[in-house]
Amino acid sequence: GLVTVTNGTVGDFNDIGYVIPTNGSSLYVRIKSTRPAESLNDGWFELVPTAGTDHTELIQTTLDKLHEGATLKLVGNFFIAGTIYLPSNFKWILEGSFSLADNAILDIIGWYGGGARPTGITEKPDGAGNIDMSGGTYNGNFVNNPTTLRFINFIWVTNSYFHDMVITNVSDDNFTLGSECNNNLCRNIRSAFSITGNALTDKGDHNKWFDCIAEDCLGNDGDGWTPKCRYSEFYRCIGRRNGGPGFGLYCRDENEPYIGLSIDGNKFFSCESYENWGGGGFSFNIPSNGGYGASMQSNYVEAICYSNNESGVMFRNKLTDSIVADNVINLLCWGNRGLGGLATDGGIGRTITGITGTIVSFGNSSYDVNLQHASNCTITVYRPLNKSVPGINYGSSNTITVTNVSAAGPSDPWCVHAYYNATNIP
Repeated sequence: GLVTVTNGTVGDFNDIGYVIPTNGSSLYVRIKSTRPAESLNDGWFELVPTAGTDHTELIQTTLDKLHEGATLKLVGNFFIAGTIYLPSNFKWILEGSFSLADNAILDIIGWYGGGARPTGITEKPDGAGNIDMSGGTYNGNFVNNPTTLRFINFIWVTNSYFHDMVITNVSDDNFTLGSECNNNLCRNIRSAFSITGNALTDKGDHNKWFDCIAEDCLGNDGDGWTPKCRYSEFYRCIGRRNGGPGFGLYCRDENEPYIGLSIDGNKFFSCESYENWGGGGFSFNIPSNGGYGASMQSNYVEAICYSNNESGVMFRNKLTDSIVADNVINLLCWGNRGLGGLATDGGIGRTITGITGTIVSFGNSSYDVNLQHASNCTITVYRPLNKSVPGINYGSSNTITVTNVSAAGPSDPWCVHAYYNATNIP
């Protein structure tokens, strides 16, 4: 847009063109700036990188001067050696790349407890909302930066939209919605190559994820997804080829390790988790080192899980005062190892109860359905007639019904439709 330059002073602007003389004491000029201006208007502002390998000040100064409702478009390949803080009520468009410079000196973000980490991009310390952030590739330059880095790490962001982004090569976690993040929308985010950590994390509540992929995390405990959240929804999301589970719902709060998390009310629709070489498809896990009083209740999992090194879907409880209860499954599982296609891992006093739903499960190591450590579950197992009879461990006080899938075509359950539509079924 048009910017006022008083008394002909250019200030931080350069590369001026299209000078329009007026009769007043000011000139109105159309500019292209490679340095931040003293004031920016409410509309569109385009930023291109200066020479050098650290654009932290350039970007932050520009962000600090944006008015509400402005659009900041970053064109080119940017490098940051410090932490960037995003304000509220603006649009960020990246056309190019955004990389961490070598040996960046980053702020420790997390606000409290042991969960704080060196962070590349976050929000202003008092929180932020109504951010629209999209485009480009974010490269964490893991070879030359801290092993505990979280590249994009939000703590208190609400009502924002993150979409059409790639995040890669990060030493720890790639993209995190923290514990106070809620009512955000994430769409078409591809997150890959977290070296020791996780690709996509939701610790908040009431967030929605569409068509996002977490893949190729290399660490032995590198989960693709870590949904430590409540009442969030995931549509057509994928976790694949990770060193941990594709979806690791790990019920432990790193900030308060003695207090259990509540991972309740989440819904997964038409998701996939496969070829995770160090873990299973979905791991609902209250571990022995988790906090007391943990809860995993009323989650819904509609997913295809295959060729995972551990179980397709696992419900685990290792603490006596915690509970896994009333979760609903709608699954297609084949070729998984571990304790089974659908499996439970608990024990005396470690409650796993009330799993209900439907599953097509065949060709898994151990059992196709293993409810040895669960009670009061009601499962319908659909058996494809051209596959072997599913191996079932009924456990005690559980009801499992085996129903043949006829050659006539799918019946009502989603998992049966998924079976007929799936490719490369052995």
